[in-house]
Amino acid sequence: MGLVLVTALAIGSQGRSGPPTEDQRVRRITSVIRCPTCSGLSADQSDAPAAMSIRDEVRRRVQEGETDGQIKGYLVGRFGGDILLQPEAEGVGVLVWALPLLGVGGAVAGLALVLRRSRVRPGRQVSDADRALVEKALRS
Repeated sequence: MGLVLVTALAIGSQGRSGPPTEDQRVRRITSVIRCPTCSGLSADQSDAPAAMSIRDEVRRRVQEGETDGQIKGYLVGRFGGDILLQPEAEGVGVLVWALPLLGVGGAVAGLALVLRRSRVRPGRQVSDADRALVEKALRS
C-alpha cells in the first residue's frame, strides 16, 4: 500500500513543472475570496461585476509581483475578514476551526458516559418490585 502511495505521489508531482502561471495564481487566489455580492460563491466562480472587479485587481497585483499573502492582506484590509471563504487559523479564526472539534469531542465523551452508566452491571439483583413492574407493563 505504501508503494502505491509513493508511486501515485511521484506520478502526480511530475505534472507540475516550474512556478504557477499568472492565470493559475489569479484562480488560486480568487478561489478563496468570497464574492461580495453573491451568496456562497467565490470571486473565481461568480460573474457578478464585483467579482470581476476583484479578479481584475488580483491580476493587476499579480502582474506587479505581489505575493499571494500580500494580495489577500490587501483584500482583507479593504473588505474585512469576511471576504475570505476559509477563516484564518489565527486569533479569533482559531475558534472557527476549534469549536466544531471541541463540540464533537464533547458529544463523544457525553455519549460514552451515558453508555457506561446505562450498562447492566453483573452481580446486580433485580428487586421483586421492579420485576413485577416489568411484568405488569408487558401484560398491558
